[in-house]
Amino acid sequence: MARMIYHVPYPLNPQAKTGSGLRPMRMLEAFKNIGYDVELVAGESRERSALIKELRKRIAAGEKFDFLYSESHTMPTALTDADHLPRHPFMDVMFLRFARRNGIKVGLFYRDVYWRFPEYKSRLNPLLHTATRALYNLDLLAYKSAVDTLYLPSLGMGKFVPHVPASRHKALPPGGEISHLPSPNHDGIRLFYVGGLGGYYNMHGCVQAVAASKNAWLTICTREEEWEQNRQGYAELMNERIQVVHKNGADLLPYYEQADICMLFIEPSIYRSFAAPIKFAEYIGFGKPVIVNEGTNVGQFVADHGNGWVVPFEPDRLTALLDELADHPGRVDAVTETALALREDNTWEARARQVVAELSSASYQG
Repeated sequence: MARMIYHVPYPLNPQAKTGSGLRPMRMLEAFKNIGYDVELVAGESRERSALIKELRKRIAAGEKFDFLYSESHTMPTALTDADHLPRHPFMDVMFLRFARRNGIKVGLFYRDVYWRFPEYKSRLNPLLHTATRALYNLDLLAYKSAVDTLYLPSLGMGKFVPHVPASRHKALPPGGEISHLPSPNHDGIRLFYVGGLGGYYNMHGCVQAVAASKNAWLTICTREEEWEQNRQGYAELMNERIQVVHKNGADLLPYYEQADICMLFIEPSIYRSFAAPIKFAEYIGFGKPVIVNEGTNVGQFVADHGNGWVVPFEPDRLTALLDELADHPGRVDAVTETALALREDNTWEARARQVVAELSSASYQG
């Protein structure tokens, strides 16, 4: 049976609802679903220490694994215990290095580089910011000798990732789960957005465009606390064709069922130029066309694959598109067929198969 090691320097959360918690669970399940016997190394540092010690003995004694796959945390590896104390700051990367030196290919998904952007600095006191940036840099310096392939949400993120050569970067965006829904049956265009509203998720232009359209409806699904924090900035832009709901999990299904098109018309930024939102993969899994704006990573995906429409980040241009699609629903039907055809190649299992293929064929660098 095919065997692998799955390593994360933190406890896994089967009930996770955010992308950073969902992704490692979905990848673990995907490796199992494609037939791998998975040796899991996860938990608080004390638990990982015991697991790593035992695995080192087994590997040194000659036990074989096809490869090792790891997913980083959003915080430095040394601080991932619940109390953020660095009890075993070098244990995890030393284990990755040990595995690599024993002929086991190592791939690590590096989640984010928000720590390199001004907003991160503005949220922390200068001393803490300096300390955490140093730890993030130490992680990446260590990966240079401990990792064969550094997986990123998109290759565009690579230009912001120091220390690990670009030749070792590969894109591994989120996957989705295929869901079969009946086709919506109504007049006009029903739009659906799931995600945040603050910070990098500025939806004002989208709301303004829908309100100005003739026959489009928008449902925004976001966390209740996030809506309360941002409600005032949206209230004057909204009308009776725009609603806000607070749902997750299976409770989202009726909204996806009613949606003709999903939305990611969000103010562009350097961060958005490489971000790969997990909800975009969810949209693909539901077979929904997507409207996105230029200047984003998802915009490039849609331009390349034809599963939606890419427009400039100008509300009047979005309004014009919505009016045109409402008048010509056949265009939505045609793009929906394209979106449905993309699902098999963008599941979590497809991402797991990619890792297997790439780590199996990567030349060992010692």
